[in-house]
Amino acid sequence: MSEALRNFQLFLVEEAAKSSPLYTALTTLVSRDLEDGGPIGGVLTAAPERQRIPNLLFAAVHRALFDEPDSELAAYYPSLGGTRPPDAALAQTFTRFVLEHRQRIEHVLATGETQTNEALRAAQLFPAFGWAQACTRRPLGLIEVGASAGLLLHADRYAYVYEFEDGSELTAGEGSADGVPALHTAVRGPADAAAKALAPFVTKNLRIASRVGLDINPLDPADPDARAWLDALIWPEHVERRERLRGALAHAARRPVRLRKGDALRTLPDAVDGVADNAIPCVFTSNSLGHWTREGRAGFVELIRRLGAQRDLVCIVKDAYHVGLGLFTGKPDEPADGAPGSHYEVLGAAVFLGGREQLFRLGSCELHGVGLTWSPKPVG
Repeated sequence: MSEALRNFQLFLVEEAAKSSPLYTALTTLVSRDLEDGGPIGGVLTAAPERQRIPNLLFAAVHRALFDEPDSELAAYYPSLGGTRPPDAALAQTFTRFVLEHRQRIEHVLATGETQTNEALRAAQLFPAFGWAQACTRRPLGLIEVGASAGLLLHADRYAYVYEFEDGSELTAGEGSADGVPALHTAVRGPADAAAKALAPFVTKNLRIASRVGLDINPLDPADPDARAWLDALIWPEHVERRERLRGALAHAARRPVRLRKGDALRTLPDAVDGVADNAIPCVFTSNSLGHWTREGRAGFVELIRRLGAQRDLVCIVKDAYHVGLGLFTGKPDEPADGAPGSHYEVLGAAVFLGGREQLFRLGSCELHGVGLTWSPKPVG
C-alpha cells in the first residue's frame, strides 16, 4: 500500500467522517482511485511525497474552485453556496474538474503548506500566556514559531467564553478585535474545580511587550491571495470557522504585527534578543512542530535550552505529546497522562529562570480549539 493511500484511509477514519460529508465522499473516491491507478493518483504522484496528503489536495481543489464559482463542482460546496449533497455524479464531476485545472492544482500541491490559522486555538493558549505572566511577573514578548498569518499573536485582543460542564460560563479577554466573534471553548472536568483553576489566568489583562511571528512562508493577512488560501484550507461545511477566520484576518490586517520569513532555527535567536530587558520572551508553537523533521524538532529543543541558559525565557508548546512536551521530557514515546487519544494535544511549558529549566504540563487540548482541560502541574 502506498503512503498516499494510507494517508487518505487514515484521514477518512480520523477526520473527514466526523464533520464533512463532502470530504468523506471525496476521500473514499481518492482512495479508490489510488488503489486502481486512476488519474487523481497521477496528480498526487507529481507532487513531492510529503505533499501527498488529503488536506493539501482538497485545499488546492477548493482554492481553484474559488476562481471558478460557476463550475458544476461548486454545487457540492457549501462554502460557494452549493447545496447539492454527495451523490453518484460527484466522482466524475470532481475528477473532471481536477484534470481540467491540473496544472494549477499540481503547482499548489508542490508549493503549498497546510498553514491553517485557526483563531479558536487562542482560547487554549490564552490561559497559558496568563500562567506564564503569573509565573514570571513580567510582561511577555510573544514569539510565535510557525505563525502563518499571525492570528494567534493577537490572543489578548480577542473575547473569550469558557463554557463549563454545568452550563456556566466565564468571559475573558479584551474584546478589542472588532469583527471577530467571541471565541467559545468547552472546559472539561467538574465545573467548580475547572472554573477555580482557570479563572486566575484568564481574568487579568495580559501585558504584551512585543509580538513577532516566525515562519518559512509567512502570510500577509492583508494579501487577497493569502486570505484565499487560508479560506480554502477551511473545510466546505465549516461555516463558523470560516466566519471566524475572515474576521480575524480583517482585524490582523488593520493591526499588523511583525512577521519574519525564514527558518526559525536561524531567526529565533534574533527574535529573543529583540524582546525588551524588562519583559520575558514567550516563545510558543501551536500545531507546528508536527510538520518539522525529527532533526528539526531536536534542533528546536536544543536551541530553546541554549537561549534559556542565556536569559529568562518561557516556551509554550501545544501539539501532540510526542512532537511537543515529550521532546523536552526526553520521553516522546511515553503515553501522555490525561490525553485520551489522537484527537487531543498536550499543552506544555518549559520555563527557564536564572538558567534553571522546569517543565510543566498545563493541560489537554482538543483539535481546532474546541475544548480544553486545564490542570497545570510540574513534570518530573
